[in-house]
Amino acid sequence: MNTPEIKSKNCTCFQSGKAKVLIVAAIALGIIILMLGSFAGGVAVGAHKAKFSSDWGKNYEQNFMGSRQGEKSFFGNGMTGMMQDFSGRDFRNAHGLAGTIISIADNNVIVKDKDGKENTVIVTEKTLIKSRQADLKVGDLKADDQIVAIGSPDEGGVVNAVLIRVFNNQNNQ
Repeated sequence: MNTPEIKSKNCTCFQSGKAKVLIVAAIALGIIILMLGSFAGGVAVGAHKAKFSSDWGKNYEQNFMGSRQGEKSFFGNGMTGMMQDFSGRDFRNAHGLAGTIISIADNNVIVKDKDGKENTVIVTEKTLIKSRQADLKVGDLKADDQIVAIGSPDEGGVVNAVLIRVFNNQNNQ
């Protein structure tokens, strides 16, 4: 039994280095596409985190306090969530306040905020009082000065000031 000889045709592309170059190019292209996809995914995640952070900052007060009485919120009217236990304390400016000085007695500064509410700020020897770049003392403060007081509130809402920034003190203009 004679078997016919099968003549194989040699493919010149596999014998040459062209196939190896093509395979290496395809692998390199795949790696580049994978890297670009990973980069685009990282950019998308970063943009999402930045947007969330920005929105959280814009709504900082409402995130902890809920809406004020009478204002509409996502959950309905009035305070909601974990902060409704504090509804009688009015902690709306929990880390400080801004407003106009009404009076100064000893180390207590009475400030009227934008809502017309009077707030007490306690000034200690550790409180830093600044007007532009100048350091001030409690005695330099006057009625009608515009200030921002930053500090910790006590249970009654009195702010123990760490920093007071004066914006229109006549001594330093």
